[in-house]
Amino acid sequence: MFFELKNIGAIKQAKVKLGKLTVICGPNNTGKTYITYSLYGLLSHLREKPLSRFLRAASSYFKPIFKSIDKDKLYAEFKEKGIIRLDLKEAEKDLNNVVTLLSQLYTEKLKDIFSANADELAEAQFKIVGIDDIVFDYSKTFELKTSKYDAVKEKQSRFLEINLHSTIQNKWLIDFIIDDALFEFFLFKDFPNPFILTAERAGIQLFQKELESDWGRNALTTSRPFELKENVARLALPIAKNIDFVRDSDVVINSNSFLTKPELTTYIEDILGVQYEIVDGRKVVRDKTTLHALPCYMSSTSVRALFDLHLWLKHQAQKGDLLFLDEPELNLHPKNQLKMARLLVKLINNGINVFITTHSDYLIKEFNNMLMLANDFPEKAALMNELGYTPDDVLHAEDFNAYIAHTDGTISLAEIDKYGIKQSGFDDTIVQINKTSNKLVSAIDNSSL
Repeated sequence: MFFELKNIGAIKQAKVKLGKLTVICGPNNTGKTYITYSLYGLLSHLREKPLSRFLRAASSYFKPIFKSIDKDKLYAEFKEKGIIRLDLKEAEKDLNNVVTLLSQLYTEKLKDIFSANADELAEAQFKIVGIDDIVFDYSKTFELKTSKYDAVKEKQSRFLEINLHSTIQNKWLIDFIIDDALFEFFLFKDFPNPFILTAERAGIQLFQKELESDWGRNALTTSRPFELKENVARLALPIAKNIDFVRDSDVVINSNSFLTKPELTTYIEDILGVQYEIVDGRKVVRDKTTLHALPCYMSSTSVRALFDLHLWLKHQAQKGDLLFLDEPELNLHPKNQLKMARLLVKLINNGINVFITTHSDYLIKEFNNMLMLANDFPEKAALMNELGYTPDDVLHAEDFNAYIAHTDGTISLAEIDKYGIKQSGFDDTIVQINKTSNKLVSAIDNSSL
């Protein structure tokens, strides 16, 4: 399954398939952020609102979504036996229509994702393609618990049984529950829970005090896309989500993520030489060497830019989540850019999916090194140890999708071989600067003869 975007901002046409690690690199102003925001917006909205609620609410769509199922018969059986029994093989026939409808309705909502005028996205298209490529495994058990119902599928069964928590006679509501349960079974695992850190993340930290004030909360509470009219929304959805996370940081720290390895939850602190703290609801950064503490908004840009990633990894991330990270190299020294590349690969090898946009040749080169680690060669373990790599640093090509954004508004899938990405989009620039340097060196040397 992949996503197809057309006429969305700088993007004229793009096809993206998510891998465990997805990378989009390329020149400035080629639409990388438009792709990121579009994908994040879809996943965020589907996670916050069930598909059936989204489809029914949008465009006054109140008809059943899965139509191959005889719901009148199911309703009669439910009144008699008190249970809903769904034939999943029958429901599977409707999946193409479901994702087509979802694509159409989400396209209409793109203006809210970007907080843009509808005219600016009048020709936009967003499609979910390739649902036929998904092979559904009916051999495993499936269980879902919600506030209104429980759904269970036994091992080797093609039937999903739904038990309602209360007496519900409203047929429309039962249709809603059926559609919701079917979406959960067929598609929810293919739409991971997203978390995004935009390129504006460092700047947002500067206004922590304002965001915590009553004015900040009131000004931003009314700007949530999908819930208010077009002229009320003020911020693109991903930026609004970043602000929400900053404001809620004192609540976020009350939970723990699924990550248990200290080398992952403290990785960012270790590479920056700081300790992140929340003191009386305020973000504080403490230098590990001097133990001197500063408010986050007074710390360096690189430290501010990574505070929320640290909090998310330590307190909120769950297995299977998808981290969207715009420009992970932001304000980082090249040495730390290499360490950031290693962190991202460690994350995918520990159950977190990652999607990044980047201009960093250092990141790409380090990804290439980790791709080469997937090859077998003599004394591999000894060499990995010498170079400071661990098994968590091995990047397998089948987990890695790399794209190059072009100035004509398209993207292309980068070719990967045993040595890594063949063409990253940075190579021409590197060759050119080396040629320039060589010519200047030659001119200086010749002048002294």
